[in-house]
Amino acid sequence: MPQVGIPFKALSFMSNASSPRMSACLPAIPLWKSTAILLLGGLAAFGFFGLQSINQAGESGVSMHPPLLVGAFHGTPQEVSESERVVLPSDTEFAKMLYTGLSGDQVNFQIVLAGAEKRSIHRPEVCLPAQGWTISGREIVPVKLRNGKTLDVMQLTLSRQIETRPGEFRTLNSVFLYWFVGASVATPHHWMRILLTSWDRVVHRRNHRWAYAIANAAALKGLAPGGRDLAETKQLLKEFVSEVAPEVVLEWKSPAPEAPR
Repeated sequence: MPQVGIPFKALSFMSNASSPRMSACLPAIPLWKSTAILLLGGLAAFGFFGLQSINQAGESGVSMHPPLLVGAFHGTPQEVSESERVVLPSDTEFAKMLYTGLSGDQVNFQIVLAGAEKRSIHRPEVCLPAQGWTISGREIVPVKLRNGKTLDVMQLTLSRQIETRPGEFRTLNSVFLYWFVGASVATPHHWMRILLTSWDRVVHRRNHRWAYAIANAAALKGLAPGGRDLAETKQLLKEFVSEVAPEVVLEWKSPAPEAPR
């Protein structure tokens, strides 16, 4: 398929959050409150030192080697951008592929795997608007996988203006599916990822090494010959995720066949 005036590239996601520092003058504290504070402080210190052994990169739930073939799509590895390497922690791992179908459809697919530092992983909604995208739709979509399981993913409908020729601008629509993957768990919800992280660290002494998997494609109807409309692009991505998810989520990945003796 011919490319639009400005080639549609895989999206990159960066986060640079900062929190304001606050200070306040404390009033006199009653004795019972002081005792409670000391008790809580002791518990916090115990929790801090008790969890030091798991305060490191934990167990990953994904394969960082996406397959070259996904259904009728053939994948080509993509380079990690310099901005991604600079902004994200050095122990962050990436797997980026551009898949092209027999009819010329293209799907960008990538996995970002956090290291010991957790700021590699965040909601894509945080940074997409800063890249010029408008999020016009957001919903949880169930995807029936080829292995019979169902995976809930977050589906974002995006749009932005592109210059197709000098002085001429058109609206480019795109569909974006993502989900988070931990150790033996997958969820489309950021709040659930945070909850599981805290719960499993305290109760099960498990430190999830979270990743997110992303599949996105442009709806090119009216912009390129044979381009799909928005509904067709959503269906295309659901079918793609149905094939690729069992290959990259370790819990679902089929074991490699044994070599003949």
